Amino acid sequence: MARFDTDWLTKHQPPQGAWTWEGTFADYLIKVQQTPSIADLAHARIYRMIMSHGVEKLEGQEVPRYKFFSQDIFGIDDTINEIVEYFSAAARGMDIRRRILLMMGSPGTGKSTITAILKKGLEEYSRTDEGALYAISFCPQQEEPLHLLPEAARREFMQETGVTIEGDLCPYCQWMIDHEYQGRLQEVPVKRVLISESRRIGIGTFAPSDSKVQDISELVGSMDLSTISRYGSESDPRAYRFDGAFNAANRGIMEFIEMLKAQPDFLHGLLTLAQERKIKVGRFGLFDADEAIIAHTNENEFERFVSNKAYEALHNRVLLIKVPYNLTVSQEIRTYQKMMNLGGQKLGKHIAPNTLKVAAMFGVGTRLARDAKFSIKEKLTLYDGKELPDVQQREINRVRELARKQGEGFQGISPRHILDALSYAMASDKEPCVTPTAMLRAIRESFEQHITQVKNQDLLESLKATHELYDEAAKNEIQRAFVDSFQDAAQLLYDNYLEHAEARIMHSTVKDPVTGEEVEPNEKILQDLEKALGISDAAATAFRQEMVNKAGAMARRGQSLSWDSHPKMKEAIEKKLFADVANLVKVTTSTKVLNDQQKNRVMEVKRRLIDDMGYCEHCAQELLDYVGYLLTK
Repeated sequence: MARFDTDWLTKHQPPQGAWTWEGTFADYLIKVQQTPSIADLAHARIYRMIMSHGVEKLEGQEVPRYKFFSQDIFGIDDTINEIVEYFSAAARGMDIRRRILLMMGSPGTGKSTITAILKKGLEEYSRTDEGALYAISFCPQQEEPLHLLPEAARREFMQETGVTIEGDLCPYCQWMIDHEYQGRLQEVPVKRVLISESRRIGIGTFAPSDSKVQDISELVGSMDLSTISRYGSESDPRAYRFDGAFNAANRGIMEFIEMLKAQPDFLHGLLTLAQERKIKVGRFGLFDADEAIIAHTNENEFERFVSNKAYEALHNRVLLIKVPYNLTVSQEIRTYQKMMNLGGQKLGKHIAPNTLKVAAMFGVGTRLARDAKFSIKEKLTLYDGKELPDVQQREINRVRELARKQGEGFQGISPRHILDALSYAMASDKEPCVTPTAMLRAIRESFEQHITQVKNQDLLESLKATHELYDEAAKNEIQRAFVDSFQDAAQLLYDNYLEHAEARIMHSTVKDPVTGEEVEPNEKILQDLEKALGISDAAATAFRQEMVNKAGAMARRGQSLSWDSHPKMKEAIEKKLFADVANLVKVTTSTKVLNDQQKNRVMEVKRRLIDDMGYCEHCAQELLDYVGYLLTK
């Protein structure tokens, strides 16, 4: 066994003093004057953290995408935008910061993940210069040092620096100032603190449990009975342990797991924290706390909460964010990849191309509301940003809006169930890799293994739509592999179209590639692609002009127009090339006895599937066999 290299520990230690700073309150005041943002309140700090990662506006999307979330949360940009807007408004000091951010959704929609990302992000942010956080050194709940300023000095300092100072010293800090420092505020020690959930600094977490063993001290701390004889009174703050979840969360995030399952006393304490931004414990008056409260619950618990009039006061203190399931196949695939950690974990089996796509289509299909106009298969296509003939974007938007009102995205199969089915497929010893057809079998067999409110008929309908979409994808995959030099052939076809379209518009000629003679542009070449695009004869001239103008604009910038840069044209070129080899595909995949030429062609196709498209020997052969079966049905 190789000896562990202890130098590794040294190499990965942060630079000496990188996260440490200690000084006096006087030193801290100078820091705030130089960088006022270090005194931001919790919501402002969180918002600044989110925005520090950047924002991108994608073409065709109404809401921006926040990079802080984009590597972990997929397909629910509208929901993420609502959450960011909450922090944006709260960061500006608006009254919305006195609300509990309550995320409601089905299991597996990402509520806990969103909270975990915010907590982890805040930890990492506190380790940067931009996110540096400072506190009174001896404070048990990492209190903002500016609370030391007397009222008159506070007003002047706020006017000078523009910072917001809210709250007064906690009981323990007040005792220390009165007795240990006797008003010498400039000498009070201040230090930099690092947010840490495990060390209960800046992040508090609470989960309801058995009411017989759980009491309010888990939130607000408790009396240290062993010290009462030493300090002589239960009202001495030195005899109190400020170690509840509310205390730990000061200056950061308070997570309330399954909030609506908590006892009434706990919710009353939460109400005071949210509305008054204060903590109440026995023997002491209310004292200040600065924290963002994030809670999550499921739909059934929320409905009971809303119907219970005993919680009317809390109803007005809750900002509800509905967290639906993702409804986009491509984003669902990213969710599975993240959950499986495909980049860093050895799974033991090869996963064939389209396997995760098949799983994603089924999972998303179970979440879609049934529509009189569009089938599940069509919705899966449209919601993933692909186009259908004669379907305009405004019609898609109308359908989505109507479906959203019907609760689309709040029912269906969780990604966890899909990953369970994939795990069974991977554990099977029958096949050396996991193929789309194996995934479909595993999904069907999993129907009886999971407790779900989705009707069996809806599961079967989604499975049928997935089968149909995969059958089309499988045939296209084989056809693509059969096309010689597919990319080159596609680009040649596109360039040919542009040449003839420009000649037709300019009333000029083109050079025959064989004879070199100048000939009239070939209308059939143009119409073949335009027909595949669904472009009428009346609209053909305008479309040709658009394509030629676009190619000319790119040429002026020194760029060439790729055949796949126009989604509709890409689809038409693929259809044209695939149609040209359809008969060859059918013969070579369905004939049991092949001649030497056909055998060589099949071997070349398998080579392309393996070398260029990510298949292994087993799944390439299975794909060939499966498509052969489809073509002979």
